[in-house]
Order: sequence, then C-alpha cells, then structure tokens
Amino acid sequence: MSVEKNISSVPSVQDVNAELQAKKLQLHWLLQITKAINYNFSTKQLFDVYEHVLRSQLKVEKLALLIFDQRWKCSLLYGTDKNFEDIDLTRIIGELDKLHNLEMEQELWISSFDSILPVYHKDQLIAYALVGGLTNSVIPKCNELVPFIHTITNLIVVAIENNTIANEKIRQAGIRKELELAAQMQSLLFPTQLPRVKGYEIHATYLPHQEVGGDYYDFIPVSENEFIFCMADVSGKGIPAALLMSNFQANLHALLPHTDSLSDLVRLLNAKVFQSAKGEKFITFFIGRYHALTRELHYVNAGHNPPFLIHEKVVYMLNEGSTGLGMFEHLPFVNSGKVFIPPNAMLHCYTDGVTDVENDLGLEFGMDRLRNYLTSKNQLHDMEELHRQLIATLSSFRQGRNYTDDITLLSCWFKNLST
Repeated sequence: MSVEKNISSVPSVQDVNAELQAKKLQLHWLLQITKAINYNFSTKQLFDVYEHVLRSQLKVEKLALLIFDQRWKCSLLYGTDKNFEDIDLTRIIGELDKLHNLEMEQELWISSFDSILPVYHKDQLIAYALVGGLTNSVIPKCNELVPFIHTITNLIVVAIENNTIANEKIRQAGIRKELELAAQMQSLLFPTQLPRVKGYEIHATYLPHQEVGGDYYDFIPVSENEFIFCMADVSGKGIPAALLMSNFQANLHALLPHTDSLSDLVRLLNAKVFQSAKGEKFITFFIGRYHALTRELHYVNAGHNPPFLIHEKVVYMLNEGSTGLGMFEHLPFVNSGKVFIPPNAMLHCYTDGVTDVENDLGLEFGMDRLRNYLTSKNQLHDMEELHRQLIATLSSFRQGRNYTDDITLLSCWFKNLST
C-alpha cells in the first residue's frame, strides 16, 4: 500500500511539462512587462500590455483596476456590465479595506469577483485589482495564478505611478522655467535707473508677491524740464497678468510720442487693453506729466489707488480720471486733473498691495494708516530711506502673516530750487 501511495503521489511527466510550460509563460510575460516599463511606455500603453496579458494570455475573464490619482477611479474594466461611474469609489475603497472574505460580501458586483489584490507603493495604498473568472486560465493552480497576477499588477501600477510622478516633475520644471522667463521679461518693464537731478529726488521700490507679478511703474523723460511717470496694476496674478502688463507697457511707449493729451492717451490704452484681455482682466493706471518750470502736474487716474501729494502735512489725493482700463470697450468718462506742486512737496504713488496688507486680526493696513505714516515722514527727504522704513512698518504690522499681493512704491520729493 505504501509503495502504491508513493507512486501515485509522483507527478506525471505530463503534469511536469504543463507546470514547466506555465513557468516559462510567466517568465516570458514578466520579461515583456519589464521591457515595456524599461522602454518608458506611456500610461495607456502599459494598460494595454497589462490587459493583454490578463485577458488574452492568462484568460482572466473579469477585471476592475481601481487606482488612486488625486482621487479613486476605475482605470481599467472588462468582463462586467457594472458601471463604476455610478459607484461612490471612496466608500467602496473603505469597504474593500475591511474585507477579508469575498463570500461575506452581499453586494453582487463585488461577490462576482474571485480575488481582491491591494497594491502598495512606499507603504501607501495606491490601487486595487479585482479579478474574477480564473477557472479557465492557462495557469490552472489558483495558488500560483493569483500571486502572479498580483506581481504583474504591482509592476504595472507602480510603473504608472512613477510615470505620473516623473511627468509631474517635468511639468513643474516647465512651469518653473516659464516663471523664470516671465520674471526676466517683467524685469525689463521697469526703468534700469531713476534720475538724480537738482530739481527732484525720485525712488521706487518693487517687492513681488510671487516670482511673477502684475505691477508696473515707469519714468519717461520728455525734455530737459518735463517728465512723465506712471504706475499700473493688473487684476490677477501670474504669467497671464505679466503678459498683459508687458503688452500694456509696449503700447504705452508706442503711443506716447503721438499725443500730448493724457486723456486721449488713456482712451487709446483702454482700447488696447480691452482688445487684449477681452474684458476678462483690467488694469488700474495712474499717469502724471510734470513741468519743472511751471511746477504743474497734469495727471489722469484710471481707477488706481489715489497718490498722496503732501505739503506741510496737508494731503491732496489725486483721484481725477476714469474707470480702470479694459473694463469697458469705451471709457464712459475721462477726467484730467491739474495741480501745482509747491517747493518741498512729496508725491507718493503705490499699488493696493500696500494698503491690503493684513495682520493676524484680519485688519488691513489701509489708506488712513498709509496717509498718516507718510504725513509723519514729511521731513524725511531721503526717498529710499522712507521706503525702507515703510516696508519695515508693513512687516511689523502684518505680524508674520504673508503678503497677499505685490508691493510697489514710487515717491518723488520736489525740491525747493532756491535752496
């Protein structure tokens, strides 16, 4: 009896050959999948290879591959008429995490599968493969088939995860490059240096909130005794805002030589901004034209924060003008202002990034605080030092809270020529 039993337990040559053939096939498919991964196949190509192996080679009749990519979704499905788009996958994943025996699950769509195969990458659950219909597989032993499916699923899903990470790194690198180029482009908008002459002292400060901002200032000499200065702020942030502002600066410099009227210039600029932005963005803009001999400043304020003209603690707000540029195809009105600049007066232009600075209580620095600060510094004629102290004041006010917008300042002390 014992001899017969031993003889019957010895596998037949046919069984050995079948098992050997199955191992060869597994090795072949593993090699093909590894090649596909090493050849940097796309995500779609990797899914195609995976489905081909399971469906056509292993004869696996049902598959639902659930992958987490920002959210859970069914990335590959065949052999079932269940529409996974109608299923709350977040809830289902929670149930799958608790399952230990498929026979205990009463939902038909889950119980119709034979095995649940979780996939982990760096200790993070990233996928589930639900497989069913394994009886007709070319690997007849389930204790060999299921681990093999698990192995190739791990290979494919982790490769796709790595592809996603690599593509995201490439995308981020591209964004960083675009930001660097946009920042370089934006730096060309500002004048390389501001003049230091006998009649006035002018200084500008620009602190971008991000790598690329939407603020702009300029100083343009017209003649020996006359100059134009301006400040602008585009709605929105990032590269689109920088591109619109770059286009605006180019149009400003192109149009300036052809008109002496600031009102006409503003109307022309409005048309250009509306044409470029299609009404989706707008630009606030202040422009002034100063004549040193008459000490007159002609200006237009197109929806910008009103600059402060301060003389002996008397404050004038320069707010005559129009709406922001690009809000309307045609400006509903354009008013120009004219003021006399007394000796030793100071003019301060700024963007709303200054007044919008908030502290931990959610209080804004605001125009009143800015006006009071600038009035208190009326005897400080060093514009660079005044800006340095103002930035320090803003930093102290915000109590460690981040800036929410670009900070741009342009200040001019109109000296007393008799001194």
